[in-house]
Amino acid sequence: MGTYRHLMVYFCCCSIVFSIIDLCVQPNIQTYKSAYFMFVDVKKRNLDPFLARIGLNALCGSFGITISGIAVHFVYRFFALERKGRLKYFKGSYMLIWYSIPIFSGISWFLVTWNMYPMDSMYTEYIRPTILETFGVHVEDTVYVCGLFYPIDENGKKYLNYLTIYAFSIYLILMAIPFSIILIFGFKSWKIVTNLLENGESEYSRNLQMQLYKALVAQTILPVSYLFIPFGLIFTLPMFEINSQLIASLITLIFATYPALDPLPILYFVDFYRNPIIETFKKSKCKGSQVSPDVERSINLE
Repeated sequence: MGTYRHLMVYFCCCSIVFSIIDLCVQPNIQTYKSAYFMFVDVKKRNLDPFLARIGLNALCGSFGITISGIAVHFVYRFFALERKGRLKYFKGSYMLIWYSIPIFSGISWFLVTWNMYPMDSMYTEYIRPTILETFGVHVEDTVYVCGLFYPIDENGKKYLNYLTIYAFSIYLILMAIPFSIILIFGFKSWKIVTNLLENGESEYSRNLQMQLYKALVAQTILPVSYLFIPFGLIFTLPMFEINSQLIASLITLIFATYPALDPLPILYFVDFYRNPIIETFKKSKCKGSQVSPDVERSINLE
């Protein structure tokens, strides 16, 4: 449990950093025709535009850290389940490599967003009406990152924006790699777990492995339903000019609440974490329900 605890602490620290950035920036996510974008009202938030832009890009980087961190968890769980000694690769100096994988993914997301989703007049004029109509904010008072598939030229005709196509393709690759790892190692882990009873494992070991596996499955369902699917739709639907403003409005809420939801499965499914929490609540409840002798005596006298 020691190494797994370290992974959880690392993941929670990343989530805390994400929450702090989100609290400071408070972005809005929106789609409009063939555009998807995230912006912050720097005038209302009283933020420096350059720092706000760094914050928006850092939030995109946090998304990359999150999904890659989940993939690392799946690799660890598979090594632990197969019992072939490969957990040694999660000890000592090897841990630096595992810790660096989500960081590298986050940096990749940050750089792609910074370099391939620029702020210029073409994007500004395209998203101006929807920001003003939906949020009552002038685009000049905002900082944004924007992908636009079909800009409009001077003659009023649409044309394909290859920069957004390239950025969109890189995003898909960066999402596909951890998602594939999750599916592959999740399936392999499931096969091992289903054979635990036949392998003569102890009751304690079976229970522990099942608890951790259930927690990991739940921690996968959360990002898949909260991150992979919604963000995949946000990136993809504007390509077909399908209105996805409802999803965009939900993502703004999801983006803010996900770090708080992520640790819940491990706290619920694993006895090692759940039992102390339950005991703490029981002690608090008992203390709250205790009646002092003086109060009880006064009640009896009445």
